[in-house]
Amino acid sequence: MSIEFTCDGRLLDRMKRKKRTNIVVEVATSSTSDFEVSEIFLRLCRDGDVPYLTSKKRYRAVDCGDFKVLLPPYKLEYDEHVRFGQKRVLFLEMMTFEGIRL
Repeated sequence: MSIEFTCDGRLLDRMKRKKRTNIVVEVATSSTSDFEVSEIFLRLCRDGDVPYLTSKKRYRAVDCGDFKVLLPPYKLEYDEHVRFGQKRVLFLEMMTFEGIRL
């Protein structure tokens, strides 16, 4: 199965402005004595961080032309088309995604 990754224009502009063209997909987990919560977390990383993430952390790099997506070594479900975007709430800029599930 081939996965197509796309990124909206606002996020691409932000990535170019910050000089970080790599999107890292991670799973953040919070565990207490009563329950455990896991969420998908996105962040941008520098080109210098890619060798460390791919060799030591075993992330898989997918080159998408204008940007790279670094996928974690653990199992996530991906649709055929994964879309990354950016949402702004007041003064906060957040990355969004569609097509990835735990």
